[in-house]
Amino acid sequence: MRRSLMILGTASHVGKSIIVTALCRVFRQRGLLVAPFKSQNMALNSFVCRDGSEIGRAQVAQAEAAGVEPESDMNPILLKPATDRKIQIVLHGRVYRTMTASEYYEQKPFFFKEALESFNRLAQRFDVVLIEGAGSAVELNLKDRDIVNLPFAKAAGSRAVLVADIDRGGVFAAIVGTFTLLEDDERDLVRGFIINRFRGDLRLFNGGPELLEQHTRRPCFGVLPYIESLRIDQEDSVSLDERAVPHGAFSVGVIRLPHISNYTDFNALETIPDVAVEYLTEPTAAVDLLIIPGTKNTISDLQWLYERGFKPLLFQTLERGGWVLGICGGYQMLGRKISDPFGVEEGGCLEGLRLLPAETELGREKVTVQSQGCSFLGTSVSGYEIHMGRTEPVESVDPFIRKQDGTADGIVCGRIAGTYFHGLFDNPEFTQEFLSLVAKSRRLTWRPPNFRYSKDEQYDRLAAAAIDHLDIDRIYELLQ
Repeated sequence: MRRSLMILGTASHVGKSIIVTALCRVFRQRGLLVAPFKSQNMALNSFVCRDGSEIGRAQVAQAEAAGVEPESDMNPILLKPATDRKIQIVLHGRVYRTMTASEYYEQKPFFFKEALESFNRLAQRFDVVLIEGAGSAVELNLKDRDIVNLPFAKAAGSRAVLVADIDRGGVFAAIVGTFTLLEDDERDLVRGFIINRFRGDLRLFNGGPELLEQHTRRPCFGVLPYIESLRIDQEDSVSLDERAVPHGAFSVGVIRLPHISNYTDFNALETIPDVAVEYLTEPTAAVDLLIIPGTKNTISDLQWLYERGFKPLLFQTLERGGWVLGICGGYQMLGRKISDPFGVEEGGCLEGLRLLPAETELGREKVTVQSQGCSFLGTSVSGYEIHMGRTEPVESVDPFIRKQDGTADGIVCGRIAGTYFHGLFDNPEFTQEFLSLVAKSRRLTWRPPNFRYSKDEQYDRLAAAAIDHLDIDRIYELLQ
């Protein structure tokens, strides 16, 4: 018997991904085989599955919480903004083509069909499929093109639950307004609502859920409190806006590029005591470790980096004994030149930072692969690669990683390093050795403690909060 439930939102970034993640964990703990699903995801945070397919990072976190292997059917359509006007379409984990928004919408029936086929395959293999919506459930001007919210729930035969974020304010208008704007047949599908991210004493909201129930004629399935320092991968960089300014004995600066991708590479660093990770939009004082992260538009973001005056910060960091690390697009920027002869991004050529003896040519073929190897520190590392281009040394260099297949990845040159490996800092032994090396170069007394970053602990913590504050039994009944 097919069982599914859609989690909708009153707006973007209200916690749909987190609620799906929580329910994936809770239902797994009840012994169910659960699959997450999102028909269409617009995000620059992505992951490479075992078969080389690329999907959104949020669905990977949900699959991890459910204890199942991530696969492309869990996110059949991934939209990755390439420029201000064009989007790279990843269909069933592989690059389909780059299109404008209008070109994409013209093919809506095709993409809807592809997404529904993915859902049906999951529904045949799993006990439960938890479907995540996108944005608001009532984007009235987009209804005729919506392939991810209630039109998909109808096609899948799924009921839905609405999520609102009280931390943003206006939760009464958000919930009541959403129900008011729904068509009658849509309203029949939405069986209740959840209030997310309540800060402070829950007793202060006494009477609030009951007022909302009166106006919507739907039950409140609970009020989930704001969970401090919850480290669960998000689908986009909007969540970076909520980060507090950190303090610690060891400073890491991550340049927040306009098209930053896979910033989840640094979640593990934020869990280490006395490590302060700050995302920089302007040059600041030199840090111990300065990181140029991945990006979906390397040439444009490199130009932005120049215009914002970040280049002197790189040299200041090095002059103080710190390290500079480039990952993926950041690695490409550290070289001497980046060329785009095929117009993969915007075409043209731009001089790199000239800190590493390498040149990059962007290509039409996208590399998506899980990789393993041995780092220059002698530690084993595993990760994944997602890039449109090849970086070639122009002189003899020491590789950052020697991969299991015998090929080399990246470059280490003094205290400057670059690599295509995402997920580096999820390798505890490498992280401890690398941070120790940087601290020693900086002549700091601080050394990283022994640590183990456990995603399972975060998923269990989230599930415990959901069990304590949500009516899981009533939510479960919606699956019947």
